Order: sequence, then structure tokens, then C-alpha cells
Amino acid sequence: MVQITKTLSSLFIIYLLTFISISSAQPREKILVGVAHFPPFIVNENGKVGGLAMDMIKLMNAQQSKYEFIALPTLSNTRHKIFDLGRYDMSMFDSLDWGWEGREVDASDIYLEGGEVYITQAIPGRTQAYFDDFKGKSLVGIEGYHYAFANFNSDPDFLSTRFNMKLTRSNLGSIEMILAGNRGDIAVVTKSYLGLYLNNHPAAKDKLLISSHFDQRYQHRIILRRGISLTITEVNALLSALKNSGKLAPLWAKINIQKND
Repeated sequence: MVQITKTLSSLFIIYLLTFISISSAQPREKILVGVAHFPPFIVNENGKVGGLAMDMIKLMNAQQSKYEFIALPTLSNTRHKIFDLGRYDMSMFDSLDWGWEGREVDASDIYLEGGEVYITQAIPGRTQAYFDDFKGKSLVGIEGYHYAFANFNSDPDFLSTRFNMKLTRSNLGSIEMILAGNRGDIAVVTKSYLGLYLNNHPAAKDKLLISSHFDQRYQHRIILRRGISLTITEVNALLSALKNSGKLAPLWAKINIQKND
């Protein structure tokens, strides 16, 4: 009887360990994250994703075992249409003001702040007052982006007609158009990207006049499709865990900004 009891106990332990092993080996639920080119936060070039978004995705995958976050390259001017088609369920370094009105989405807590400033060529006699009025001036921006001065309307025809705005594909393109001197008067650029650009191109510092005020201040959030397995409560808890463990601060240091830059 004792031997039978020991055998049964051993079998139970083996069964339990097997069950735990199988349970822990269950595949994670995949969460596709739409990532459109938005350096230095999101770098999406030739289908390869980098920047802070990729760093955050790696941290989020390492922090928990229930979900697997996977980057899905998108385009700024079509990312909402792709979302409506159900191709992805989450967006990073985003804002509810950037085209999400009327969609069934939730927004996470703010995890980083930043903003966009205006730049123009630095010429004798030109001051900060140059940015006060856009009348008679040509603007430069990025296709698909939402700007505060335009009430976040990203329609290319509206921007062209109302603000004589020329659209590029990147902050780099916008800066280069201003430096060229004859392809635009004022450009709107991401402040953190501009800082990195000037660090790498110090000779450009004396060629540009940078506005002392923002076009808009970013309050970066994660945008999540409402009704899927992953909830915004879980997202906030994950962000909180990464912040409290000190894992996010090194990411912000990469682009030389703090939470309230």
C-alpha cells in the first residue's frame, strides 16, 4: 500500500510539473503595433523599425509574458485607414488629437512630453516676431502630420490652400528645405529631432532661427483599440512598472530629453 501511495504521489508530481510546463509554454497573444516614421521616437525606413519605439517594445516584451508586441510599419498619411481595416491595434508616441477622433480607442497615461517648434533662416534683422504671422509666407511640414496652427487638420489640400504649405517625408527634409533658402520660409519640426540634428551639424546652428514658443506640446501616450484582450489598464500598469524600475529613463537620455522637456 505504501509503495502504491508513493507511486501515485510521484505520478501526481510528474503530472503537475508537466501541466505547469505546458501552461508556461502557451504562446503569447500577439499585439500588432503600428509604427509610422516619427524620428527620433519612431524610425521606419525601408521597412526596418528603430528608434525609441523599438526600444520600448523590447522592454514591454521582457517585462511580461502574456503579450508579444510586434512592430508593424505604417505610413503617416495612411495609418488611420490601416487601423480601421484592423491591421493593427496599438500605436505608440501618439496623441488623441492626431486623427483618432470618432474611433473606438483608449489612451494611456502620459509617459513622455516634447513638442514642435518653428524654424526659419537666420538673416540680419529677422527676429522672433517673424513667427507671429504666416501671411505671405510659405510653410513646410511633414505629410500626414497634425499641427496645432492648422487645428490638427492634416488634409494636404487644406494645408496647401490655407497655409501655402509644402509637405516633405521627414524632419530632415523640412530642415534641408529651410537651409536651401528658396524652398520655404518656415518649417515645423520636432524639437528633439532638431536638437539631435544640430548636435551632428553644428555649422547649421548659426544658419537657423528657432522659435522660442511651440507649435504644439506633445503628451505622448499609447493609443489602444477598445475591446481587445489587452486593456488600457494593463498598458498603464506596464508603463508604470517600466518607469518605476528605471528602464525608461535611459531611453529618454538617448535623445537628450527628460520627461518634461
